Amino acid sequence: MQVQSILGALFALGFSLSLQAAPGELVINKNAKPKSSNRYIEAVHKEIPVAGASEAQVRYAILEGMLSTKGFAWVYEGEGEGYILARFDYRGDTNVMRIEYDASYIQLKYHAALGDFVCKKLIDDICYKNGRGYYNYIKNLRLSIAQELKKS
Repeated sequence: MQVQSILGALFALGFSLSLQAAPGELVINKNAKPKSSNRYIEAVHKEIPVAGASEAQVRYAILEGMLSTKGFAWVYEGEGEGYILARFDYRGDTNVMRIEYDASYIQLKYHAALGDFVCKKLIDDICYKNGRGYYNYIKNLRLSIAQELKKS
C-alpha cells in the first residue's frame, strides 16, 4: 500500500512536468558527473525518427513495442497528449518511462522509479547515471518500438 502511494505521488509530479516536455534530438551533456557511458545513454534515450508515420501509427508502434519487448512486457500506465507512460516491475523494483512522440520523433525519457532503477543523475528527463539493468531493460523497449515502427 505504501509503494502505491509513493508511486502515485511520483506520477502526479511527473504529469505536471511532462506537459512541457517534447521529444527531440539527444544532445549529451559532456560535463555531467557522475555519468554512464555515452553508449548506454544513447541506447536508451536516442530519438527514433518516425519517417512520415501518422500519429496513430506511432502510438500503435509504441503500444505494440511495449508488449513485444524481449523479456517481460511493459505495462500501460496512462497517457496524455504526445506521450505514453510505460511501467516495468522486476523483483520489487519499478521503472516508469515516459515515451514521448510527435510528427518527427519518438523518445524515451525517465519518468519515475523505485528501488534499483532510481536515476542517480537526471538532467532534462535523461538519465545520465544508473545501473546496467536500467540501461538493458530500457534499451530493449526502445529497440522493440523501433522495430514495430518499421512495420507500419
